[in-house]
Amino acid sequence: MASFVYSLIPFIGGILTFWLGLLVLLKNRKAKVNQTLFGAIICITIWLLATFAMFLSKEDYWAIFWDRVVYAGVVFIPITVYHFGLSFAKRKEGKLLYLGYFLSSLFLILSRTDYFVADLYRYSWSVHTQARFFHHVFLIFFVFYISLFFLNIYQYQRKVKGVERAQANYVLLAFFILAISSLAFLPAYGIDIKFPFLYFTTILCVLILALAIIRYHLFEIRVILTEILVGAMGVLLLIFPFLLPAGYRIFAIGVFLVFCVFAYYLIKATHEEAKRREEAERIAIQERALRESAEKLVKRERKLRLETERLSGARNQFLLSAQHYFRTPLTSLIGLLELMMTGSFGKEKLSQTFQSALELRKRIEEGLDISQFQSGKAILNKEEVQLEDLLLKTIEEFRPQLEQKPNLSFKINLSKEKLAKIKVDIKRIREVFSNLIDNALKHTLKGKVELFLEKIKEKNSILFKVKDTGIGIPKEELSYIGQSPFERGKEAKKLSPMGKGIGLYLSRLIVEAHGGKLWAESEGEGKGSTFYVELPIESEDEKK
Repeated sequence: MASFVYSLIPFIGGILTFWLGLLVLLKNRKAKVNQTLFGAIICITIWLLATFAMFLSKEDYWAIFWDRVVYAGVVFIPITVYHFGLSFAKRKEGKLLYLGYFLSSLFLILSRTDYFVADLYRYSWSVHTQARFFHHVFLIFFVFYISLFFLNIYQYQRKVKGVERAQANYVLLAFFILAISSLAFLPAYGIDIKFPFLYFTTILCVLILALAIIRYHLFEIRVILTEILVGAMGVLLLIFPFLLPAGYRIFAIGVFLVFCVFAYYLIKATHEEAKRREEAERIAIQERALRESAEKLVKRERKLRLETERLSGARNQFLLSAQHYFRTPLTSLIGLLELMMTGSFGKEKLSQTFQSALELRKRIEEGLDISQFQSGKAILNKEEVQLEDLLLKTIEEFRPQLEQKPNLSFKINLSKEKLAKIKVDIKRIREVFSNLIDNALKHTLKGKVELFLEKIKEKNSILFKVKDTGIGIPKEELSYIGQSPFERGKEAKKLSPMGKGIGLYLSRLIVEAHGGKLWAESEGEGKGSTFYVELPIESEDEKK
């Protein structure tokens, strides 16, 4: 009688294990982790149910037959468990996996022969085939792949946090307890097992996984505990009529049928509750998505409002600046002409009149240049030039301005090697150099201004850089510096109220017309700024 009761333990473990695997698979048949767990559970189920059949076998032939069936599942357990571990830990499948499946298939063939197991060993309450040479090799294979499984799960557990870490902890615990059941091979080496406690570990493994499923939503199943418990009770109630005396069997069958009715409604109610919960979660997710979209729209509306305000301010600044921009030289001209009309006019006044006229012409030309560049009608008169020479000539214009700033250090850094000649519109590029140097000097009261001119080999271009320790540019203003005329940074307006930002805007248009780019960088207010001009090399020598 004891042998029969002991035989039921692997049977119950096999049924519960298979039930768990089936529920997991049916919940999400497309998920890799669900598929691989089901594969491992099928192998474990074959081992347990075939063991049950072997324990019930009365003849040696059938005991050996069913034990070979046992190994049909056992030889695939390590590789399928390892495969599940890869999926659970979100790791890539590799050559080790394919090698494992190949070796498992080889062991399956060998397990049909006497080179793997042969003969029978009878111990306290059952029998087991005896291990041969290839069974020893299989044990090495078994330990290797099961160890890899635990290593993968452990590494994943160390990497994740929260619910995912809790799930990994439960999987580690469940499969560690299941690994203890592998000691069931001890009778294969002539070691007696007095009590079938090893097979209890499979039931315990199922219960731990069920707890993880309920508590931490492992495999996304929320009703599985109810189903497993109902299933376990159903199996036990089904077995009881065969264990009880004949007079109690009808009563036991009646209890079993009543239980089935209650079980049906219990599982149905549990499924409906799960559906309602899932629907509530889906609605919550939709609400969260709508809330996030609304927040994005609010942020976008705020950004557009700020941009509108900025553009409105720029427009007002443009109108104001335009008036001063052209009115100043005109006022000077009118005043000087009035003096001429009254006769109070000398050579000095005539010179001032001439300078005012030149200034007015320059500003008109700048306006025309901007219009031409914006419409793409600007004509570039390109000539080959050595940019070092052009830069040095431009710097000479600023000698008087530099002499008036004794607290300012001015340094020129040229490449040690002669740069390649470059085809540019000399007048325009000189204007770019002049504008950037002038800006740096205006906005740096003390400290230093450095100029750099060097070749960028990777891009086959020349880089001109103006670096200063002046007022700097706030990061929020960097994106629109030089993007439109009459638009300047706040600190620049304070330091140089008469500036209009036209020179920097025109410089950008000129550089872009040459196929280059102009941009600025700054750490923030009071931390200086750096302006860059990158021009592609287009000399005739380079083309050849």
